[in-house]
Amino acid sequence: MQIQVNKSSVEAVDEAQKKQKEAKKKARTIEYQFNKAQEEVKTVKKKTDCEIKKLKNEAKEKETFWMRAYIILVLLTVIKNTVFQKDLFACITVPLRFWYRYIEWLIHPSELNILGEREYFSAGWSWFLRIMAILIFLGLGISSEIFVLRKIEQYRKAWDKYSIWILLISVSSIAVIGDVVRKYFPINLILLLGLINIAAMEIKIYCHNKRELH
Repeated sequence: MQIQVNKSSVEAVDEAQKKQKEAKKKARTIEYQFNKAQEEVKTVKKKTDCEIKKLKNEAKEKETFWMRAYIILVLLTVIKNTVFQKDLFACITVPLRFWYRYIEWLIHPSELNILGEREYFSAGWSWFLRIMAILIFLGLGISSEIFVLRKIEQYRKAWDKYSIWILLISVSSIAVIGDVVRKYFPINLILLLGLINIAAMEIKIYCHNKRELH
């Protein structure tokens, strides 16, 4: 009887060990299948990422090509538009003419009387006017430079491909219909171009800041 009990105990232990080995084998099989599935997922993800990157590069190349072609078209349109060229020339000559008159006035401070004749100020009053004019000019110059640099930094952060397209479309539109615009609105086309793009950038920055607040 004792021998049968011992034999039953040994068989039970063997059976338990056998089941444990089978469980370990199944666990290893499941682990192997899981690792294999993970590797397959990584492989598929890697291939998908490569395909997406390839498509993005192709789309970027096409967009760059069409943008360059559009830029060439815009430049040709601007070259043919004489009004646009005159306004561009005016943007250079007008500030130079103003600077020349400013220097001339600093050398000989004067004013026009009722008859349109030029009257020069006395020596003491002339020096006072020179100092005040220089101080005002420096103050306006420094404050304008600070303001412009801040705006440039804001626009640099907000600048993207859409901003480029807005610039190109506005240039081409003004170059094409510039003559018609000048008939009804006597405004410098370069100044109008700048105002349009500044307004577009300001709207873009405002919308971006509003989205960040919400």
